[in-house]
Amino acid sequence: MQKGSKALIITNVRYFISLILVASSVFFAAGCAEKSPKKEVVAVIGDYSLYKEDFLSELSLYPPEYRNKIPRERLLSEIIEKKVLLLEARRQGLDRDPEFMKMVERFWEQSLLRSLLEKRSEEILSSIPETEKDRNQKASGMIKAWIADLEKNTKIDINREVLKKIDIK
Repeated sequence: MQKGSKALIITNVRYFISLILVASSVFFAAGCAEKSPKKEVVAVIGDYSLYKEDFLSELSLYPPEYRNKIPRERLLSEIIEKKVLLLEARRQGLDRDPEFMKMVERFWEQSLLRSLLEKRSEEILSSIPETEKDRNQKASGMIKAWIADLEKNTKIDINREVLKKIDIK
């Protein structure tokens, strides 16, 4: 996979990655995390404790040039704002909304596919000398062949009657 393609994929899912990471930290930390007295609390937002480690993890989502120029208090304020909004979304039950769950499922699938294809692409590209003229084209063909082989070795049953009834608009 070309570097430009990877960058495009990463750009397309960057927003959802941030959303899922933040949401999961609130959902799991607020509901499941055991509060340890040894951890340093940076802020308490509702019933959620933002620990130093959580704060640093949240900061890692920001570009270094941004987080190094902005005062800590402002960065904390932005994180608190996100946490307050996420807590409100949970209070309203949006985290259990079927549309939201479908969006999370799609994001998860796309992320998993991206990871698999990146892994396989790296394996294939490492087996092709960098000096080879049509290296990317050859790698692309090898990926397609790999996918075709996976499909060939997977049991697939298609219900053509149902397929015919589907009206694609």
